[in-house]
Amino acid sequence: MELIPLIYIENEEILIEKTSNPITLKDFLKQSENANKIYVLDLDGIKKDEPNLTIYQNISRQHELWIDNGPRDLDDIVDTTMAGATDITLRRNLCPNLDIPEIEDITDNKIFTNLDFTDDPSFYKTEGLVNFNSREEIEMNFKYGEFFKTAASKNKIYSYDSDPQNYTYWKNLGVVGLLVDFNKIREFENAIGN
Repeated sequence: MELIPLIYIENEEILIEKTSNPITLKDFLKQSENANKIYVLDLDGIKKDEPNLTIYQNISRQHELWIDNGPRDLDDIVDTTMAGATDITLRRNLCPNLDIPEIEDITDNKIFTNLDFTDDPSFYKTEGLVNFNSREEIEMNFKYGEFFKTAASKNKIYSYDSDPQNYTYWKNLGVVGLLVDFNKIREFENAIGN
């Protein structure tokens, strides 16, 4: 299973874990020298429609970027692509009317959507799905568990987790990759024997 380090951007600052102190771009680039791809969860873009395009440009000089910044329209997707994204996550609640084939016509990027338990799993026609629901949320609701299994049988699913002990759980559900807080990537690699 693929492990992809995840960083947050909030208030125009890089965080290597949601609850961590901000880190400078220079320090982040130094610490991330060995990483190939970085998942960027831009909370400014998602919550306030103010993506941090300049930060992406700087990070993309050293890494492939999978950007999750809540684009609302095609212009936002073009801006994100031009800022260095190689993969983009769309959030259905922020862009319910975007036409996936139209997006694929304007970019060669891989397009993912967030996993939404209110959708029909056959709806998803993107490269794959991104899940930010916890193991506990899925286990507590039988309907979610069945939905997840159905979605995983038809799509590539990447799931976020902060606990290395959940690796086998996600693997058994058919998840192809885990998004892991940047500062916990070594902990996950050690736990699974990489």
